[in-house]
Amino acid sequence: MSNQIENLFHYRVKSGMEEQYQAYLDKVLPVTQEQEPYILAYEISRGSDGSYFQRELYENEEAVWKHMALTAEGQADFAASTEMIELVILGELSEKFRDTYSITTTYTPFRQITR
Repeated sequence: MSNQIENLFHYRVKSGMEEQYQAYLDKVLPVTQEQEPYILAYEISRGSDGSYFQRELYENEEAVWKHMALTAEGQADFAASTEMIELVILGELSEKFRDTYSITTTYTPFRQITR
């Protein structure tokens, strides 16, 4: 099985915080595109209700740590400007990671078919 970590976020941008959310996008997306080959996918979709669904796929847990450190300023903008509806993390995470980010539920590989 893979060591990949997949983060799935469903969130809303807080009213009046659209500029700070845009600051997050302006800071994080170029860095992710240009400097982070260990991020295999980084996708943001907007729902018809105005909420967002974000998918991030990492090579492994170390890649998530690197991303969080490299984009810390933008991550602060994200945290301040959004309201989390649901967070799902797929993959095996260390206790340190779960404690650092207050992750209470994770999903580890159970069955898989890959092609």
